[in-house]
Amino acid sequence: MDQPKATRTVVVTNRAGLHARAALMIFKLVQEYSVEVELVMDCQRAKASDVLQLMTLGASQGKQLTLEAVGPGAEAALDALASLFAAGFHEEDG
Repeated sequence: MDQPKATRTVVVTNRAGLHARAALMIFKLVQEYSVEVELVMDCQRAKASDVLQLMTLGASQGKQLTLEAVGPGAEAALDALASLFAAGFHEEDG
C-alpha cells in the first residue's frame, strides 16, 4: 500500500533565512508527525530530519522552497510547516 504524500510551496519570509535556529524548529516540528519530509530548493534536497542538510540549503529571505512529505501525517505536517514559514519562524524584526 502506498504511503500518503503531500507537497506545499513556501517562501522564506524571515530576514535571517533558514539558519540554525529555524532549521532546528523544522526538525523538532517534523518529529511530532509520522512522516518523512524533504525541502527542495532549485536542484538541492534536504531531509527535515537532518539540521545540517537544512542549513546547507542556504535558503535566504525570499527563496521559494517545495516541501514534500510521505507518511500518514503528511498533510498535517506540511500544514504546520507552512504556518511556521509564514510566521517567519516567530522571529522579531528590528
